[in-house]
Amino acid sequence: MRKIFILIFLLALLTLMAGCSSHAGSTTMTTPALSEPDYARAITDATLKGLSEGNLEEYVKYGNADFKAAVTQAILDKTSEQITGQLGDYVSITYLSTEKKDNYTIVHYRARYTGGEVGVRMVFDQDHKVAGQWFE
Repeated sequence: MRKIFILIFLLALLTLMAGCSSHAGSTTMTTPALSEPDYARAITDATLKGLSEGNLEEYVKYGNADFKAAVTQAILDKTSEQITGQLGDYVSITYLSTEKKDNYTIVHYRARYTGGEVGVRMVFDQDHKVAGQWFE
């Protein structure tokens, strides 16, 4: 299951297109009654800052082993260029919802950049490590 999340993460990062705009589509929330996990905001913030800055060490700092192994500096550079080129620099996040799937916690945010906003889905494993990240 982890390899599937990582594969989807990489595909999502490499195929960012016009969907990353200030008018990104809405996300269907399956379990809005769950609250934001206490660990998720700080980790998501640090991860998005690392991505915006192209800083591999900061980007994977809270990732699990599979996440860290899947992200190279080349992948991060390409993704960072796409994100900052379309949205500008990372500013902040707003919590939307949390859902549980299998042994993962999926936390939905709206990320604000200097040039727009985009949905971000952070996937955490049982150890509260980042297992995947999607831009919606």
